[in-house]
Amino acid sequence: MSQSIFIALAGVLSIVSMPIIIKLCKKFSLYDYQNARKIHSGNIPRLGGVGIFLSFIISSSIFIIKTSPANLNRILPILIAGTIVFLFALLDDILTLPALAKLIVQLIAVSVVVFNGFHFKQIFSWVLPTPLSFIITFCWILGVINAYNLIDGLDGLCGSFSISTIITLGVLYTLTGNPESILCFILAASVFGFLCFNWPPAKLFMGDAGSQFLGFMISVFPLFDSSNVFEFNKLLIMLVITAFPVFDTIAAIWRRIRDKKPIMSADRSHLHHKLLNMGYSKKGALYLLCFLQVLLCISVVISYFLGARRGMALLIESTAFVTLFFSFVHYTNRAVILKQKNEAAAAEQEATEESAGTPEEKE
Repeated sequence: MSQSIFIALAGVLSIVSMPIIIKLCKKFSLYDYQNARKIHSGNIPRLGGVGIFLSFIISSSIFIIKTSPANLNRILPILIAGTIVFLFALLDDILTLPALAKLIVQLIAVSVVVFNGFHFKQIFSWVLPTPLSFIITFCWILGVINAYNLIDGLDGLCGSFSISTIITLGVLYTLTGNPESILCFILAASVFGFLCFNWPPAKLFMGDAGSQFLGFMISVFPLFDSSNVFEFNKLLIMLVITAFPVFDTIAAIWRRIRDKKPIMSADRSHLHHKLLNMGYSKKGALYLLCFLQVLLCISVVISYFLGARRGMALLIESTAFVTLFFSFVHYTNRAVILKQKNEAAAAEQEATEESAGTPEEKE
């Protein structure tokens, strides 16, 4: 049976499910609430992640059972852990749960994956000791889950980052002969169905259930064993194709520590907020970030053809590019804010002087 059938099935299930989810959200008033991080207005249904999850789980399960039931035990830990992350995040979407409870559940899900053999085994040519490998993998998965959750603040952004990253992993696995490539393409088709309704102006949001599930799957998909070239640069490859969400999260954590605010607090200083403040429209910021993300994904694929060490050089250059871009946006945004403050202060002083008037005018 052709693999494309299962990819198409995921896309169709996703597209068909979204209008149903929108109607259910409106019926039960399940809308995305505004906070300091969100920039939308109005009541927008927030459970698009349900459609992504169901279309992926149904399509991938049918694929595994129909074509390779022997691989079920190998893939099952990822599916179980992904379901745990999704269900608890869905509960959080509906009830709003404590941050500590979310962290504990994420740790349980990560444990299911790591202790079933899914972890980084080397960094370049250095084979990692098992304890260090577990620590790096735990930090990696937890970090990426929450990075994709935090970047979900602009119509189409998290979905676009996710689908480009997942397709890139699918291409790499196809090049290396990994059968897991089909799972990547099935998930990409599920995200595509959601993006049809999330592209600005969005009719539906994915919610924490969607962003955390996608972050989890993106973080664990590369943990299958693969070719020597992929294994050599695996951690660096993943850092490049998840660079925007990951770097933005690191910046957010540093910003909140510096300002002595809770790490999980919301604000309007994420990358897309800064671009908006610099004068970009919502679509303009989205298109710019999507374009740069595609460039990073292309560089990752090219790095595979260059071989281990030359590929590593290109990946390091790509990481440096993202670092420079973040620095440019940060300092440009800071200059814009300073200019806005100075203009506001000047306008206020002028208004004060006009209201006071001169002594002659008062007489």
